[in-house]
Amino acid sequence: MSKTKNFQFLQDLVQDINSDILFDNLCKNIKYYRLARYNEFKNSDSDNSINPYSTENIAALLDYNHNHYKRFESENDSTKKMPLEKIVKLSLILNVSIEDLLK
Repeated sequence: MSKTKNFQFLQDLVQDINSDILFDNLCKNIKYYRLARYNEFKNSDSDNSINPYSTENIAALLDYNHNHYKRFESENDSTKKMPLEKIVKLSLILNVSIEDLLK
């Protein structure tokens, strides 16, 4: 089976992409995976008292201030655009694929 597609198929495929929905899904998934990692760390036997998955620490790792980062996880904030570099960093920090973040 060929992996190549015709132009019309590809045009139909990309035509329905809505960036607002894409970023909404991204932000919901970031929050979901961050909270999962936060709780995993909290429930581990780690002697470290600093949870690297808190919003404060994730913001620091991304070089954002805390309030700016929290806006990405907020369902009510309409400013959800995040640069690709930050998405890649979050993928690494949260140990989740970019594909899973975008689902």
